[in-house]
Amino acid sequence: MTFYEKYKQLQNEAFLEKLLTDTVYSTMCLENQEVAKSKVNEIVLSTIKEQQLKGHQFLANQTHK
Repeated sequence: MTFYEKYKQLQNEAFLEKLLTDTVYSTMCLENQEVAKSKVNEIVLSTIKEQQLKGHQFLANQTHK
């Protein structure tokens, strides 16, 4: 069984976006940096989009046109 077969949710872009948003938001809260979760989500989405435009893959099995 491969890693992605065992953890199928890691191939779901929406799941990973939420995971990244929650992780960044939680880390900032622990560091007493108050930022709205919606703002963190906006930053995560823009960073992912920027990396995809540069040709970087968000998901390991994702192909670019």
